[in-house]
Amino acid sequence: MEKIVIFGKGGIGKSTVAANLSAIYALSGKKVIHVGCDPKHDSTVGLVDGALIETFMEKHARIFGVRDRQSLGPRDLLVQGRLGIDCIEAGGPEPGVGCAGRGISMMLEAFQDLDILKAGAYDVGVFDVLGDVVCGGFAAPLRKGFAEKIVIVVSEELMALYAANNIAKSVRTYASNGVYLAGLVANLKDGKADRKRLERFAKLVGTKILEYVPRDLAVREAEFAREKTVVERSPKCPFSKSLRSLAAKILAVKKEKCPIPTPMNDKQFYGGW
Repeated sequence: MEKIVIFGKGGIGKSTVAANLSAIYALSGKKVIHVGCDPKHDSTVGLVDGALIETFMEKHARIFGVRDRQSLGPRDLLVQGRLGIDCIEAGGPEPGVGCAGRGISMMLEAFQDLDILKAGAYDVGVFDVLGDVVCGGFAAPLRKGFAEKIVIVVSEELMALYAANNIAKSVRTYASNGVYLAGLVANLKDGKADRKRLERFAKLVGTKILEYVPRDLAVREAEFAREKTVVERSPKCPFSKSLRSLAAKILAVKKEKCPIPTPMNDKQFYGGW
C-alpha cells in the first residue's frame, strides 16, 4: 500500500492537491482511502458530491459512548464517496475549545483497533494534514507509522516555506519510523515568482521539487461547484495535466533515493538564502 501524506500550511492548496490525487488514483483503477486530518474537515467535499461528511469526532461522540468498540467495523467510520473512494475526516472541537491534534490521534488509534489499513484493503492511502502548527497531534500520521511518502505543498511565500521547513524537521524526527520526504509541490500564487529561490530552498532542505502546479481558473470553478474534483470536471485543463504528472511522480519515488531531510534552524532560515 502506498501511504502518501500531503502536508502544507493552511490555505496553501494541499486539500485540493490531495483530493485530486485521490481521484486520479481511483480513476486509474486503484482502491483508495482518503483521510482528512484538518479541523476544517472539508478535504473530502469534492469526493462526496459536495457534502460535508460526519467527522470521526462527531461519530465518536455519537457512537463510541453507546456501543463497545469491539462491535464496530470499518464501515461504521468510513463513507464511500464517488469513484469508490473511502473517505473519513478527523474533525475537531469547536474553535477555541480543546485540541484538534488530539482528534487526529484518536482517529488513528481507531484505525489501529479496527485494522482499517490491513494488508490488501487499499492500494493507496492519501492523508491530508495541516502543517503550519507544531502540535504533536498533527504529526500523528508520522509518529504512529501511518505515513510513508511525505509531500509538502509550498508557494513562493516566506511563511509557506517556513512551514515546510518545520515539516521537514518532523520528517527527520520520525525517519526511524520509515517515513521519508518525497519532495515539494510548488503551488505558486504568482506565475512570475522566482523559481530559483524555491530550488535553493529545496536543495538546502535536502529534497526536490516534484511539480510546479499552474494557476488555473478551473480550480476555483470546481471548488465553488463542489460536486466534483478538478480532474473529473476539467480533465484537459493545465491543472489536471499537472496533477496527473504529479500523481505518477509520487508513485515512482523510492525511499532509497530520498535522504533524511536537512532542515534549517530558525536562525539559518531567517538569515537569508
